[in-house]
Amino acid sequence: MVSYILLNCSIWDNLPTALALCIIPFILGWLAARAYYKVGALRDQVTELSGRVSTLTEEITDVRMKLSACEADGEAKSEQIKKLRNDLIMADGERMALKEQVVALAAGGKKAAAAHPASITFAGKKWKWDDLKIVEGIGPKIEELLHNAGIKTWEALSETSVDRIKEILDAAGPSYQIHDPGTWPAQAGMAAEGKWEELKKWQDELDAGK
Repeated sequence: MVSYILLNCSIWDNLPTALALCIIPFILGWLAARAYYKVGALRDQVTELSGRVSTLTEEITDVRMKLSACEADGEAKSEQIKKLRNDLIMADGERMALKEQVVALAAGGKKAAAAHPASITFAGKKWKWDDLKIVEGIGPKIEELLHNAGIKTWEALSETSVDRIKEILDAAGPSYQIHDPGTWPAQAGMAAEGKWEELKKWQDELDAGK
């Protein structure tokens, strides 16, 4: 009887330890399983994100290639536009020259040419007739541009719109785009009509043709 009591007492005394030995492995196993599933989920997320990064990288590369192609095409078209603009200026210049020939022939050719002197004196300087440099704001290079465009006389310049003159200057480059031809046709008209006093007075008020 005493031995039975002692045995029972020993079992109850070791019960917490026994329970602990049973529960701890279970908890550790549960924690390990949970960690395993979390790592698996994270691995899946990493794989998915890596796939999205690869897809976006391919899309970005494709967009860059398309952008480069569009830029190259745009440069080519800009060159075409520039060439067409120059062709237009040349064609318009030829048209103006032919128009002048028609007018000269209709007016009697040589008689029309003899209707004005070969040169005039203006502002203390001798000028050839139809010298476009007599217009305030026009120098030798701009006169050459106008001649190339078929504008070779004061009368022709007076009949040319300001917008058309701006097109000629713009096509010649940035150094010519700063000029303002707003008064050039009117000045040329005064010269063609021989209004020298009026032209001189107006030019004294102008600043580089403005």
